[in-house]
Amino acid sequence: MWALWTKEVRLFLYTWVAYLIAGIFLVGTGAFVWVFSGGVIQTGVAEMEAFFSIAPWFLLFLAPALTMRSFAEEFRTGTYELLATAPLTAWEILLAKYLAALVILLFAILPTGIFYLSLGWLVQPRWGLDHGAIQGAYLGLFGMGAALTAIGLWASTLTTHTIIAFLWGLFWGFVGLIGVEFISELPIGRFLQVFFAELSLMEHYRSLSRGVLDSRDLVYFGGMIALGLGLARLQLARRHP
Repeated sequence: MWALWTKEVRLFLYTWVAYLIAGIFLVGTGAFVWVFSGGVIQTGVAEMEAFFSIAPWFLLFLAPALTMRSFAEEFRTGTYELLATAPLTAWEILLAKYLAALVILLFAILPTGIFYLSLGWLVQPRWGLDHGAIQGAYLGLFGMGAALTAIGLWASTLTTHTIIAFLWGLFWGFVGLIGVEFISELPIGRFLQVFFAELSLMEHYRSLSRGVLDSRDLVYFGGMIALGLGLARLQLARRHP
């Protein structure tokens, strides 16, 4: 499994994929932090709110872009059949690809710490940021990215076309991020409103962004990751029982 994980990480790092994703995430979110309306240059206020508001929407697109080739390309070229005959279980193959994608996700998120350091230096009094909220928001951002990556991996098992895998990942990621939250705002009764709100990735991300570490949020993200990987495993079993 770890040999496959190493191979997958190298595949990301030896091509343009990891650097393009990290570059888009860093430059794109940086533009909202510093330049666009509401950014530091426009308002003169040193805060991380703009970053944490826009980052989930970048992850919504970047996670399926990161995972769309994971299985779809293997199916298209026929190399998955060779991989399936290796002394690895389907779960080991799945987890190796998932953990490799998580490394690249971290590779994209970690450089944005420069926003944290630079804004902490600029704010008055110096380092007077709400560190608990920022650290919670980063944890929530990684949890959301990990869940979207698992969903994207499942989407990649549904087809042999990488673009279709990307679109499926984008669609289901959008449902998890904001679709169920939209349903929760409909006049469907208090119980169903709360139920659908609790299914929203954005709701649990906001909860962690308040700086309070709630085990329910961690369990939710863990459950979404398990759901995505479980669906991917079922799809692989249909191809190779």
